[in-house]
Amino acid sequence: MSSIGELVASIKSGFRPDQIIFTGPGKTQKELSFAVKQEISLIVVESVNEARRLNTVAEQTGITQNILVRVNPLYRTSYSCEVQQGGNNCNIETEPNAPVQLISTNASKFGIDEQNVSEALKEIVSLPHINLKGIHIFTESNVLDYQQLVASCQNTINIANKLKSQGYPISIVDFGGGMGVPYNNVDLAFDIQAFGQQMQSISEQNPYQYQYIFELGRYLVCESGSYVAEIVDIKTSQGKKFFILDGGVHHLLRTSMKRANKFMDVIGKEKQNTEKVTLAGKLPTPLDVMVEDVEVPTNTEIGDRIVIYNCGAYGFNHSVTNFALHNYPAEVAYSDGEIDIIREPGKIEDFFLNQQFPSVKNLEKVLALSVDT
Repeated sequence: MSSIGELVASIKSGFRPDQIIFTGPGKTQKELSFAVKQEISLIVVESVNEARRLNTVAEQTGITQNILVRVNPLYRTSYSCEVQQGGNNCNIETEPNAPVQLISTNASKFGIDEQNVSEALKEIVSLPHINLKGIHIFTESNVLDYQQLVASCQNTINIANKLKSQGYPISIVDFGGGMGVPYNNVDLAFDIQAFGQQMQSISEQNPYQYQYIFELGRYLVCESGSYVAEIVDIKTSQGKKFFILDGGVHHLLRTSMKRANKFMDVIGKEKQNTEKVTLAGKLPTPLDVMVEDVEVPTNTEIGDRIVIYNCGAYGFNHSVTNFALHNYPAEVAYSDGEIDIIREPGKIEDFFLNQQFPSVKNLEKVLALSVDT
């Protein structure tokens, strides 16, 4: 979890605080204090400065907080998100059986540089109110070829071994995420069984034994969600056809993985004869393009609905929700033959919660404006 909101959501969902890890750069004093007071199992420290601040919070609370230290590794695979940040391949597909390569990377806002981590740990382990339990490295994202992820995990274990051999109390290794889900009907699914067997073999042969943690958010929930939007206009510009949706990136923003939005259908229409179109949203910005050159049935009409699959991860909560103040979308859950609305569609009034207008005359009349007018 990476915010107070996510921590509260996790606890409300039934998870115990001792099952939760608090991650993310830029943790505020308020966030650190909340996590410590909730007795969160592990807090991932991103820098020496954050370790000092956490130590102060823990001292004020009267406890010793268990931590992991995040490391920015010198090497990662060519499918690492940060390696591919400049292109559009991040978080999408990996080529099966591609050669495994570990390559060096540039600076990162995440963690302590591998070449500096040993020196940093000297001070961190000296802080009396935090207890170093291990390291956290999260570099890979949506890897489909399990051998690529094995290579990344082996690199992380090597770093842990080096620190362990230097006398640091490393007992937990958090690999972050990385297990991928195909965003099409062609790619093979991640081979979880082969991955598990190879990781078990690596663990058994390793000179040190660790508790391993994997963060499987996308792998667990991606396929459980879809995005549905109505086509409100169809137009052509310089020979290029656009479907304008009653939706857009304020509902579903996946900038670095636009190709994932090609995993879609027009509801009730067969793809016997197709044409290429661009799906664009209703926002007044050219950035509001969900995907280009996607094949759709030629008999698609205004009023039809499109469905984009595999939106259970990186959906509404990751979008630019307040852009142009369009209403929030409803969220619907389907389970055991039952359909339930789990989030009501937004209202215009939602955008003015907690706002004050001291200089506006007739404030009551302004706030009482209705979308029905």
